[in-house]
Parts: sequence; C-alpha cells; structure tokens
Amino acid sequence: MPPGLHGQYTRRDQLDPRPNYAAAAGPPAPRDAPLRAAPRQPDYAGAGVDLLRRVNLAGGAGGKYENANPIFVNPTTGGTLYVGNHVIAGSRDELRAKGITRIVFCQDNDGKMHFRGDPTIKSPPFPLGRWTPPHTPRPDDVLAFFAPLFGFVDEELGAGRSVLIHCLAGAHRAGTAGTACLMHLCGLRAPEAIATAKAARPVIDPIYDFKQLLEMLDGA
Repeated sequence: MPPGLHGQYTRRDQLDPRPNYAAAAGPPAPRDAPLRAAPRQPDYAGAGVDLLRRVNLAGGAGGKYENANPIFVNPTTGGTLYVGNHVIAGSRDELRAKGITRIVFCQDNDGKMHFRGDPTIKSPPFPLGRWTPPHTPRPDDVLAFFAPLFGFVDEELGAGRSVLIHCLAGAHRAGTAGTACLMHLCGLRAPEAIATAKAARPVIDPIYDFKQLLEMLDGA
C-alpha cells in the first residue's frame, strides 16, 4: 500500500493520524432528566449519496453537475487543481481528457482507490472525515493536519501536474479539502474561499465540523 499523505511529512508522522479529542463534560443532568441518545457520528458517505440522488446523478454527471471542476490553475506551470467525485476518479479516460495524473483520495471505507499501484498515477489518501475537532483547538493542530495535503498540492502543481481531490460526490470532504487549498494557495479567508470554491463547483458544501475546521484554519 503506498504511503498516504499523513506519512510523507515528519511533522505529521509525530502526531496521531486519527485524533479523537474528548469533549469537555458539561454539568450533571438533573435526576429526573430524560435519557439522551449518544450523538451520532457524521455520515459523510450518506450525505454524498443523498446529494447525488437529489440531482439524479447516482450513476454519474448530467446537466450542470460535472464529475470534476477546476478550482485553481498555477499561473506559472498551468498545473490545475480539480475537485470531483468517485466517477472520474475511477475513469482513466476522463482523467486523461483533463490531464490528471494525481488523485487525492478523501474517502474512507466507503470508496476505492482504483489506480493503487499504477506508476503513472500517484494517489495518496487524505481521509478528511477522520478529523475530530479538539475541545481547545490550537492553530498548530490544524496546520499539522493540512500540511501533508498542502505540501503534495504545492509540489505537483508546481511541477505542472494536475491534481484531482475527490470523495463520493465531490461536495463535502473533497470540497472542504479543495477550499482549504484555495485558502493556502491564494491567501483567502474562509468565507471568501468557500464562495470562490462554490462559484467553481456549486455543489461544494463544508458540512458538519468541516466549516469549523476551515474557520480554525483561517485563524492559524
């Protein structure tokens, strides 16, 4: 298995790749308070499936929804950053048509790395859904989390190679990762980066804790 983005940088290697910070305990509930169910884990895959169903695209793109959209072009090398879905990530023809030879895999157990082991396509994983916000967030936590992604994108775009960041629908996990890259590449604040990313790919939508993650990156 090729090393993931979390394994390419010393700083990141020194951290737990799957942080699980405990939430601070609140005041005890009254004795007669009703029982409360444990909070549900965010279902990023389910949200992606729901989005595709809402636009009738469970099998691929159609209408204004595209399998991938460019969100940034390196002005010197022409290397292009795309955000897209699982369909293009598994289609050699579509990847070739856009000149994409680098794929950032933002899915977890709900997806497949189609070109693992292919020497012509580098495809490191970056499972954004594993992010759990710390109770007391520190700028260094967020910067360390994104450093492998930013380093990979910088290197590949700088060499003129095009990169696809993808998840299931290319909206939530990949959309958040792509938005973070716009903040890094263009020096944008979170609200402006989200608006810019959505202008390029309207389905991009940082949901659940992802918006908070971008806000923390904004202050890092």
